[in-house]
Amino acid sequence: VLQNLGKDQYPQQSLEQIGTRIAKVLEKASTAGLGMYPYQNQTSWVLSSMAALYWRVKGQGKKAIDCLRQALHYAPHQMKDVPLISLANILHNAKLWNDAVIVATMAVEIAPHFAVNHFTLGNVYVAMEEFEKALVWYESTLKLQPEFVPAKNRIQTIQCHLMLKKGRRSP
Repeated sequence: VLQNLGKDQYPQQSLEQIGTRIAKVLEKASTAGLGMYPYQNQTSWVLSSMAALYWRVKGQGKKAIDCLRQALHYAPHQMKDVPLISLANILHNAKLWNDAVIVATMAVEIAPHFAVNHFTLGNVYVAMEEFEKALVWYESTLKLQPEFVPAKNRIQTIQCHLMLKKGRRSP
């Protein structure tokens, strides 16, 4: 994702080059006389979110979470779902599913019409093997975005799984 940002305007860059550019912009923002808190301007929460994505790709969850803390602190309320859903994905990958549900639910409360937030909750519930709850979230994803193919595929997979499971229980 990071490597595709701005690909029409800039040549393809390595992940390290992108990480370096994000770090330089954040450093520039911190030395631009923004006061005691270096990340408190209108766009730094976006840069912190991008830095978190970089660290996630590099497998550095702790550093990603540190960046997301900054992003959550300075993001306008109506945009906090962006770092929240990223945090939910980190928690999901760390198998901290209950925490992931809480954080993803917060994202849905802030941006209830954003399909990715619903889809993420479905993914967490699948990991928890709570397939009925997952179906509810995948279906709400499709209500918001009817052509969301991954949600369609997951619904079919869950339905097949539930039918097979039901068939094993029947004598």
